[in-house]
Amino acid sequence: MLLHKIFSILIIGLVIVFNSYAQSQTDTITEENVKGILMFLASDKLKGRVNYTKEQRDAADYIAKQFETYRLLPFPGFQYNVQPFTSRTGEMLFKNDLEWNGRKLSHQSYLDFSGSLNARKTTLTNYHVVHIDSLTDSSLLHHWMDTINVLLWIKNNSAGSDTLRSGSLIIPHVSPRNEILVVAAPDEPKSIQLAPNKTFSDAVLYNVVGVLPGRSKPNEAIIFSAHYDHIDSDPTGTKIGIFNGANDNASGTTAVLELARYFSLRDDNERTIIFCLFAGEELGLLGSESFVKLVSAENVKAVINIEMIGRTNAAGKERFFITGSKFSDLERIIKKNLEGERVQNVLRKTDPANLFQRSDNYPFYQKGMVAHSIMCSDDNDPCYHQNCDTAGRIDFINMTDIIKAIAKACRTLISGEDTPRQL
Repeated sequence: MLLHKIFSILIIGLVIVFNSYAQSQTDTITEENVKGILMFLASDKLKGRVNYTKEQRDAADYIAKQFETYRLLPFPGFQYNVQPFTSRTGEMLFKNDLEWNGRKLSHQSYLDFSGSLNARKTTLTNYHVVHIDSLTDSSLLHHWMDTINVLLWIKNNSAGSDTLRSGSLIIPHVSPRNEILVVAAPDEPKSIQLAPNKTFSDAVLYNVVGVLPGRSKPNEAIIFSAHYDHIDSDPTGTKIGIFNGANDNASGTTAVLELARYFSLRDDNERTIIFCLFAGEELGLLGSESFVKLVSAENVKAVINIEMIGRTNAAGKERFFITGSKFSDLERIIKKNLEGERVQNVLRKTDPANLFQRSDNYPFYQKGMVAHSIMCSDDNDPCYHQNCDTAGRIDFINMTDIIKAIAKACRTLISGEDTPRQL
C-alpha cells in the first residue's frame, strides 16, 4: 500500500511538471500582446493599411521594427527586413530626387539611408553637415545611431566620378535611427532639397521579412506568413469611413508577429523560420508572388499562412480550419501535435469560396511546396470587406488561444521531426 501511494504521488508530480512545462511553451503569447499589436494595426491612424499609401508604409515600418527587436535577420540578399517590389518591369525607380545648390543631381551621386519607408521633403536645415574624404564603413557606422539627421558630403572635383555604390559597404542589419544622406558633389552645400519621387511611391510596395536561422538544419525552412494590407472600399466600390481590416488581416499579421517573438525567445528551432508579412494581397497576391521567386521547394518544407483568425463564424470557438487540406498531409501532423489540447482544427471537406487559391499560400503551392492557410472565419462574416471590420469585434481571448495552438501544432515542423508532403 505504501509503495502504491508513493507511485501515485510520483505520477501526480510528473503530470503537474509536464502540464507546467507544456504551459510554459506558449506563455509568452499573451492576450495583452495580441491586443496591443492588433489595436495599432487596425487603428484609424493607419486607415486600413491600403496599398501604395503612407499609412501602409507606416505599418511596414512598425512590423520591421518589431522584427529588429526580436533579433530577426534580413532575408539573404536584402539589407533590411523590408523588401521593395513592383509589378513594373524595365524601369529604374528611385525613392527621392535631390536638388543641390539649385541643380538636380544624378541618382548615382547620392545615397539615402533612412529609418522610415516614408520619404519626406527635407532641406539643408534638417541636417547636420559633415565633410568626409570618402565613404567608408567606419564613416557610415559612426553616424548610424545618431539622434539627428546627418549629411555626409564628399567633395568630388573629378568629372564623371560621382557614382556612389553601397554594395561594397558593411551596413548594419538594423535601420538607422535617423536619416543619413551621403552626397558626392564638387561644391559645398548652400541649399538642398530632398523630395519624394511620386513615381516611386505609386509603384513600389514592401514585404516585411525576418529570418530566425535554424540550429542544426539551417537550409530547411518553415515559413509563417500573412498579408498586412487591406482595402479602402467595399465590393461595390463604395468608400464610406475607414476600412480598418481588423480581422482581415491585422489578425493574421498579429499572429505572425507574436509567433516571431515567441520563437525568437525560445531560440531552439532546428529548422530556419522565415516570417513574412505581405503587401499587395488584396491586389491579387502580389507580395507572395514576388517573394516566392526567392525561395525553392527543396528548402521550404512548409508554409503556414494565417488569415482572419479574429472572428469565429466559420470554425467556432477554439477551432480553426486548414484550407486545401486534401493537397498535403499537413493536417495529419497538426492533429497529432494538438492531441489532447483544448484548441483543435476542424475538417472542411469543401471549399466553395476557393479560399485555398485566393490566399498567399497559393503561389508557394504552385511552386511545389506544402502551403496552406489557417483560418477561423471566411467571406460569410458580415463585416468581411466592410467598414465594420474593426478591433471592437475581435475575440481576443479566442484569437490568443489560436495563436498558441498554431505554435504547438507546428512544434515538430520547427524541430525537423516531421516533414509534410504534397498529395
